[in-house]
Amino acid sequence: MEIPELVFQFFKLCKLTPIEIRKGIYQVHIDDQLAKELDGWRAKGGLLQFTFDKKLAETYGAELLSQGSYRLDSIVRLIRKQAILSCGYLPHDVFYEPEIQNKIMEKLRIQHPFTRWYILDHQLRYGPYLWFTVRFTYLTYEKREEIRKFLVDLVSGRVLNYEIPADLLKPGTCDSNLCYQRRLSYKQAYQRLQQLVIEELKYTDASWAIQANAKLEQERVQLEQFFRDSPNPEQLQRRLEELMNRAKPRVQIRPLRAALLYMPKLEYRVMRVDTEEKINRITYDPVSSQYEIS
Repeated sequence: MEIPELVFQFFKLCKLTPIEIRKGIYQVHIDDQLAKELDGWRAKGGLLQFTFDKKLAETYGAELLSQGSYRLDSIVRLIRKQAILSCGYLPHDVFYEPEIQNKIMEKLRIQHPFTRWYILDHQLRYGPYLWFTVRFTYLTYEKREEIRKFLVDLVSGRVLNYEIPADLLKPGTCDSNLCYQRRLSYKQAYQRLQQLVIEELKYTDASWAIQANAKLEQERVQLEQFFRDSPNPEQLQRRLEELMNRAKPRVQIRPLRAALLYMPKLEYRVMRVDTEEKINRITYDPVSSQYEIS
């Protein structure tokens, strides 16, 4: 793809239409959010003038979009980091099945000490998950970032905070006859993730935000004292807004990419013996080490 085509397709995806204000010189208005994506979290939106011609860039002061230029690199970086939906699976032989049987029997004996259990047979199944890579950015006077990964079970809706070594995953999908039918849409899975993240943030250490607010209050008082006798009250208001935009503690949460993964599950047919004999089905999830009896 040629550079102009790439750039115009990018702005089209951003729902923006550059206007040619002079032959070979284009202008587009970008908002604060896109500016921050391109130039960092302190950047502000405004008019972006650009050209693909070096002479025009030098003559009119427009940003040059060419191979190796800062602006083109920033656009390419943004394109690369946008959410990418891919598909893969975790092979079942990553887990040692006899050991799983032992784990299940041990848990059953602990939870039902007066019941005897016998595994009759088992079969391999695969469950669909949506795997999210999420960036948490803690913004105040300083910026701190962390990357976390979450698995959302598209059958049960359970959200797991689980790190899967990428080298264990295989591209593509598994045998469709072995796959459970998903019950959640991708939108519902994302909503489950949002709920979990919001709940987690309620109980995380907020000392960084408390300290930042205390410092912010000190600066606010200093500004008010400095502009106390100013004949232009709008100047104080503008400086206070700038202070809040720059230093107000907040958390930005941005999904970087997502993948549809199929994870192995094992279905066991077991005989339960206590006052009577009964056949049960146990579905074991080796990723979360949890099981369900039906």
